[in-house]
Amino acid sequence: MRILLINPPPESGQTQDILGPPLGLAYLAAALEAAGQTVEILDAFALGLSWKELEGFLARSRPDLVGIGGMTPIINASYRAAKIARPHTRWLVLGGPHVSAVRSQVFQEAPEFDFALKGEAEESFPALVQALEKGEPSPVTSIPGLLTPNVENPSPPMIDDLDRLPFPARRLLPNSRYCHPLFGGEPIATVMTSRGCPFGCVFCDKAVTGRRWRPRSAENVLKELEQIVKELGIRSIIFYDDLFTLDQERTIRIARGMIERKWNLRWKCEGRVNLVDEEALQWMKRAGCEMIAYGVESANPHGLQFLHKGITPEQVRQAFARTRAAGIQTLAYFLLGIPGESFADELRTIRFAREIGADYAQFALLSPFPGTPLYQEAVAKGWYREGPALGLAEQGVRRPLLITAEWTEDKLKAIQRRAYTGFYFRSGYILGRLRRLRSPREFLSGARAALSLLGWRFF
Repeated sequence: MRILLINPPPESGQTQDILGPPLGLAYLAAALEAAGQTVEILDAFALGLSWKELEGFLARSRPDLVGIGGMTPIINASYRAAKIARPHTRWLVLGGPHVSAVRSQVFQEAPEFDFALKGEAEESFPALVQALEKGEPSPVTSIPGLLTPNVENPSPPMIDDLDRLPFPARRLLPNSRYCHPLFGGEPIATVMTSRGCPFGCVFCDKAVTGRRWRPRSAENVLKELEQIVKELGIRSIIFYDDLFTLDQERTIRIARGMIERKWNLRWKCEGRVNLVDEEALQWMKRAGCEMIAYGVESANPHGLQFLHKGITPEQVRQAFARTRAAGIQTLAYFLLGIPGESFADELRTIRFAREIGADYAQFALLSPFPGTPLYQEAVAKGWYREGPALGLAEQGVRRPLLITAEWTEDKLKAIQRRAYTGFYFRSGYILGRLRRLRSPREFLSGARAALSLLGWRFF
């Protein structure tokens, strides 16, 4: 069977300073190829294709089956791609986090789809394709996680042994297109070394990967990194795990393996402020770690409590101090518009971002996405609204918002602008960033990011 997997164009011509590969599609492509299928990935977003060009591609290729991924913030782009693809393929399949969050509702939102797959689909997708090839009249009866307009099967079991999955089919991707300002103009690759997160933040959707942390072995991760270095020549890596550093011993084994192989990698990962280990930091730095991103969210204990974050401001201070002492840059994630926090509370959060010495900060509006506990509470209390995507470099044009007694849409917009202005538009900060530039490519990358911020802030 000829299968085309699509990452759709942006809804309205947005461009991104950060552009990562559709890793989920690459995992599915590898699983399908291992089952003997012929697969192509079209990353229309990365290639800069228009919707008309996408339609032309589909009309020429006419694949037997089209698979489209979909995250909730950009699901309308997936639905638009489905309308375009429908006349040019026999079967149309939707996957991704949005399916796992809203399930059969997707067929009301986009009746063009024949099937949808919830949960991890590296096993269920090849099983569906095999059933369709055999002409089985009702493949839905035996495939976990499969949905049709009339049937919803139980979710598939989580894949316990992630080491047995084939590595993502990166050769099907336009790898030179993927970039991140941290690495200047160098191409990047993304890697998932684990799935799942055991913590209970109310804003996080765990419908696909679950709350049980499932790590890959250090040896398996190093084999994938070796493939990226040798076959693609890429040495800038972003680890996409929710919590790369959860197991400190595994983190050290991965770092030591990088050092022993002398790959000279540059990389970024996600950490958690109450799980910072100084020995692990030292090994990570030696292995090329340039940045750790931490979910700080708020400077206010009552805000952190509402979010079920399970951390304290003092732990934040200690984590940032230790990471800075190890010579690793930090990115702090913050959430604004938290119910129960006042405007003054969130001005305190903005000051806190400066006090902890974060190298970079991201200030997002707290969004109640389907599939999260926050969504359920927002609907029950009448807080849920959909409005324009207000933030910097948002994907999609609309976003779920929390409109509460403390937060109107105008106040949300105002606090977010105050946050970015108060953090980035400081003379000392700007001079510090300029002193750390190491090449003309890094300067150009940083300049593009700065222009995006200026455009968003003032226009």
